[in-house]
Amino acid sequence: MISWMQKHRKYLVVTIWISTIAFVGAGFVGWGAYSYNQDRSNAVAKVGDKKITNKELQSTYSNIYNYYNQMLGGKLTQEKADQLHLQSIALNQLIQEGLLLNYAKDKGIIALEDEVLEKIQSIDAFKDKGAFSKERYFQVLKSINTDPKTFEANMKKEIILAKLKKLLNLPVLEDESKMVFASAYMSDKLSVKNIKVADENLSISEEDVKKFWEKNKTKYLSKKSYTLEATRINATDIKVADDTLKAFYDDNKQLFKGKDDKILPFEKAKEKVIKKLQMKKAKTAILKKYLAIKNSKEKAEKTITVAEGNNEIPTQKIATASEGDYIKSIELDDGYLTAKLVSVNKPSPLKYEEAKKLAKADLTIQKRYKALEEKAKESMKDFKGAKDIGFVSRDDTKKLDFLDEAQAAQFLNNLFSQQKKSGYFIFEDKAIVYKITDQKLFDAKKYAEKKVDITKSTQALKGNSAEKNLIKKLQNKYKIEKYVKG
Repeated sequence: MISWMQKHRKYLVVTIWISTIAFVGAGFVGWGAYSYNQDRSNAVAKVGDKKITNKELQSTYSNIYNYYNQMLGGKLTQEKADQLHLQSIALNQLIQEGLLLNYAKDKGIIALEDEVLEKIQSIDAFKDKGAFSKERYFQVLKSINTDPKTFEANMKKEIILAKLKKLLNLPVLEDESKMVFASAYMSDKLSVKNIKVADENLSISEEDVKKFWEKNKTKYLSKKSYTLEATRINATDIKVADDTLKAFYDDNKQLFKGKDDKILPFEKAKEKVIKKLQMKKAKTAILKKYLAIKNSKEKAEKTITVAEGNNEIPTQKIATASEGDYIKSIELDDGYLTAKLVSVNKPSPLKYEEAKKLAKADLTIQKRYKALEEKAKESMKDFKGAKDIGFVSRDDTKKLDFLDEAQAAQFLNNLFSQQKKSGYFIFEDKAIVYKITDQKLFDAKKYAEKKVDITKSTQALKGNSAEKNLIKKLQNKYKIEKYVKG
């Protein structure tokens, strides 16, 4: 196998594979218009003598988009992505990499052929039964539509950056670890009171809701939507013969694995094989429909309106199109859609009856917050009935058993960012009144337990700080040219 790899080393290429696989799983996401001159060789920026290509920017943007989309439970829209300036984040990330790569080149830091081969062999995505598989390797490359040259270049870049960052990992002094520990694990002894207000005790009339809506009607808008002339192919309508099914399974066995990461036998994988083959045929069929409709040989099946955030038809590709554009294919759970974007329908204010429920919910939250705040202020005058929960540090969320873990983390982060000995923190459904009765800045026993982790964290902080300072200096050393907004 090694001899084969050495013979075909020009094809042995890889990007940061975790990001790549995540990118493939979530699909490609495009972003807004950009422009560049042909003499820039499709570059969107240049850092020193390193060009940043449009393909690199698209890939990095997609990875960042997918990361934020996962954080938001799959509800990230293109509009929200624009508000978060994800394009600028992606471009700046690549520019910082470019600065470091220029510096590494000047310092003679390179990726050796043997290092590239070793890295490829270590990647689980290219393994079959624990060993590197030539067949699996090429199948993965094909499945992610990545050309070998780009794959190899990205892997070399990853190795070079890893070497450079390793040099920035400075040794950690004992006092530095103790200082980081003290800031993270200082503890306060707390007395707390948990205050609640029943919604039935809040006086909210129809007139109150209507007045609240009148003042805030621009807040209650319909969702942005798209009018499409669309044609759909349902994968389940496509019949597949058993012999075709078996041949497809034999060619793509690595796609059908069980929980133990072993390839499933045909009979056990059959349902998955059917769906996979049906989806493949559906995509071929929808591309034929796309060409026929675009060339005026067929008409779209129907006109539909798709709102952003719907669960059935993803809008990422639609959001990047212009009115009149044809969209080749949109993958659905059970097939594919091809469409022409007829119009983009901007959000508009909802009528009172449409917004009434939302307005009442917001008014309830507002009134509840005010009532909780009044009770919390009153309660601070007298701590009778408060519960002593002992010493807590930033990570002692489980000691606050009257809060869920997310609320406990939020409360503790707020507590340790304040310098007051007493106060209150208001959640949507409760208020926590607290009083600090004692404090520990350094716990030697806990430090001994956490020392290994704290040392690693301190080293990471020093390394990140060193990298940040190096990048600032390199910005003055290497010329940065941007050909796109960001």
